[in-house]
Amino acid sequence: MKRFISSLGLNFSWLPTIKQQKEKYAYAKLFFSLFFVLMTVGVFAQNTIKQKYQYTIKGNIEMIEKAPGGYLLVGSSDGLSGIEAQTSNVKYTYTKMGKIKPEEMQLIPNTPYLALTRGYSKVIIDYTSGVEVFTQANTGWGAIMSLHPDLESNTMIVMGTRLTGGYALGVYDLVSFKEKGIVGFLDKKLMGVYINALNFYESDGKIFVRTEKGIVCIDKASLTINWVYSDLERTSSIIKVVADAKKGEYYIGESNGKDHYLHKLDANGALTTKKPTKLEGMPQRFELIDNYLFTHTADLKTTYFQLYDRVNAAKVWKDAYEVGGTIHEASITPFGIIYAANKGEINTIDLATGSPAVKKDIKTGPTFKVFEILPNNQAFYLTTKDMGVVNLKTGEPIKEATKFKKVTNMITMYDEKNNRLVVSTGTELFFIKSDGDIKKVADVDFKENETPSKIELRESGILVGSAQSNTLFSYDGKVIYESYFKAPGQSLLGKVAMGAVAVYLTRQSIGERYVGRTKSANQSVGAANGMLGEMNKKFRATSGTKDHVYILTKLNDGIGLVKMNKNTGKVEAEIILDDKKPEYEVDEDYDVLYFKKEKNIIVGYDLK
Repeated sequence: MKRFISSLGLNFSWLPTIKQQKEKYAYAKLFFSLFFVLMTVGVFAQNTIKQKYQYTIKGNIEMIEKAPGGYLLVGSSDGLSGIEAQTSNVKYTYTKMGKIKPEEMQLIPNTPYLALTRGYSKVIIDYTSGVEVFTQANTGWGAIMSLHPDLESNTMIVMGTRLTGGYALGVYDLVSFKEKGIVGFLDKKLMGVYINALNFYESDGKIFVRTEKGIVCIDKASLTINWVYSDLERTSSIIKVVADAKKGEYYIGESNGKDHYLHKLDANGALTTKKPTKLEGMPQRFELIDNYLFTHTADLKTTYFQLYDRVNAAKVWKDAYEVGGTIHEASITPFGIIYAANKGEINTIDLATGSPAVKKDIKTGPTFKVFEILPNNQAFYLTTKDMGVVNLKTGEPIKEATKFKKVTNMITMYDEKNNRLVVSTGTELFFIKSDGDIKKVADVDFKENETPSKIELRESGILVGSAQSNTLFSYDGKVIYESYFKAPGQSLLGKVAMGAVAVYLTRQSIGERYVGRTKSANQSVGAANGMLGEMNKKFRATSGTKDHVYILTKLNDGIGLVKMNKNTGKVEAEIILDDKKPEYEVDEDYDVLYFKKEKNIIVGYDLK
């Protein structure tokens, strides 16, 4: 071979030896590895979400507020602008009222409507289009004191004064805003000069309006007055009403803070007793059960339970049952009234005698987070101090109570798949079942003295988090990841981070009921009855399936947000806000972030 190469007259002395080749290959491999790492870091550092949209607002921006359905409401010195998520232009600007202050805006729950108030003047606009759907000037109202959406009947109830004079209650279709009826309160002799136009009471298909002298009963279906009762204390502001319209029974509780009375009325609104019956405290809850009226009243120190005969309104028990402090829950069962008092006690009241079933109250810690009645005369309780299961007949624990070491902020979520509560005390995480079985999952020690403020149940695990920290646990209790991003400054958290905390708390609180309880069907704005077509599509919340969380922190290029994957804990992108005190809103449902960049400029970031 050597002779053959020499015969060709070629010189290969410049070629490296095999040893030299290996060394150079190793150096090259190291170089390319380092290059790849540097490139990866460079790509990550450059993986910054850039602004996609820019919106120029008329006038100086005064406030921004996210609204359900994928809209941002922007108040400026010129009016109110609406921006629809993932679109390039301001959708509308409403300028009829000029500058609108935040306190003049009221989102009407579970609807696409926004009420704008100035004094007693109200306008309702569809905030998805900026179109006025209701103005008092065009509907005969002189002053509107309150608006009440009624999603069961798909109506809006309006209370105030009419241009023609006098107080009134009006009912309008919630979609078309066509008038269904107006009820006027014009009989000053029976009603007095004014009514409470801020709220009303409902029971068994009737609406009850407090007047200067008493109560007006209105049939909800026909919007006609059934009767007027004119014998309430004029200074009474605490009212409870319960009715059995078919039997012609109406019970009204009133209190002025000092004197408390029960009025039993017949089908014509006439008092059925010689005089009103004295109550022990201010009315808290009235309920009709079989042949009795159950009353829960209270003063500043004591709660009172009592039963009244529905025939003659006489007391069933000689003395009211007294409990110190406030009540977390009182459930009426065939076995009696089972209650949990917030100071830390449980007992059952015998319906026939008004005496306790257990002579010595069942003691627990204060204050109740969960109280559930179980089969076989048992009850499960979770307080901010302890957890246990007790026998309601004997008062004995089924299992010895578990006491928590230190509770800074107790939050809970019901894990339906595993039939258990996930409980964070702020310092520890537990799995708890209703039979008293408890498993400590982990100690929780978030930095910056933060305490967990949210629990989210995901397919990948159980996410426990705060403004700056997140930990994902598997469903068998193992840590999948832990993440922490230093806060850019405590002063910034007030506007941005704590707002997110409030949203999470609202969402997780739905899970604080345990087995056997009906879960809220109204967890999103889309659950409202009568919300049809496009309205229903717009208001279908999807945040529970979102895979990312946005955390405010200090980045290499300035203050901004990291986009963290909830399933992995990895940072996938950054958003540089370049502002020491940024004003922004994140719409998780529609994957967009809005940031006030200049006094009249809002920019949008596509988070998809």
